[in-house]
Amino acid sequence: MFSREYIKSLARQRMSGGLGTAIVVCILLSLMGGNTFTGFYNFSIRFKETDLNLNFFPEIDYSFMIPVLLAITVFGIVYGILVGNVITIGCKGWFLRYWRGQEPPIGDIFSGFKSYTAFVSLGLLRGIYVFLWSLLFIIPGIVMSYAYSMADYILCEYPHLSASQALDLSKRITNGFKGELFLFELSFLGWYLLSLFTCGILGIVYVNPYVCTSHAGVYEALKFSALQRGVMRPEEFGMAPQY
Repeated sequence: MFSREYIKSLARQRMSGGLGTAIVVCILLSLMGGNTFTGFYNFSIRFKETDLNLNFFPEIDYSFMIPVLLAITVFGIVYGILVGNVITIGCKGWFLRYWRGQEPPIGDIFSGFKSYTAFVSLGLLRGIYVFLWSLLFIIPGIVMSYAYSMADYILCEYPHLSASQALDLSKRITNGFKGELFLFELSFLGWYLLSLFTCGILGIVYVNPYVCTSHAGVYEALKFSALQRGVMRPEEFGMAPQY
């Protein structure tokens, strides 16, 4: 068990310095991350289901939108797999170093392209696994998403590992803590509501960096706990064995 309040308190202390850079990283993540074009596609679908059906301009043939939306869908999927997920994982690595008190350059969010195959494989495999678990019912998919949630940090910290190794280590690190991870996510609900009331402004300048920094702290806590309890061995991460 990890202390949610302690981790969040340390995150707030860390954000007293270098917050501006953390804000920029979160903005780049929202613009270039794996969910960017998926969100744009969802907006296009909602537009098609509302505005197009209102027939404000009945003389216009809207059938041309079908191939456009299809192209957006395909492009969004390809971008998310080949680029967006790599940047998203790289941002996790940036916040891990930020949590540790370092001042990583913004360019580090693109560090995943140095281990491109592993980063792409991680995003692809995790998506497939979560999707397959979701076919059983929604809840197993949610549970497994928490099980794999630490794989990004693991691969960023130990890029010599394969995607499957990072996913396996994440499952072992989070074993017995999935409920805690859910409650940790839930503890930010008030901040998300405040962000909504400020039209997302608070989210940009504070909430998003706060959440990302705190998540990095959770990884550190779970990894330390796993090593202390003997669930993991240092050499499994490529670390020197402890004698």
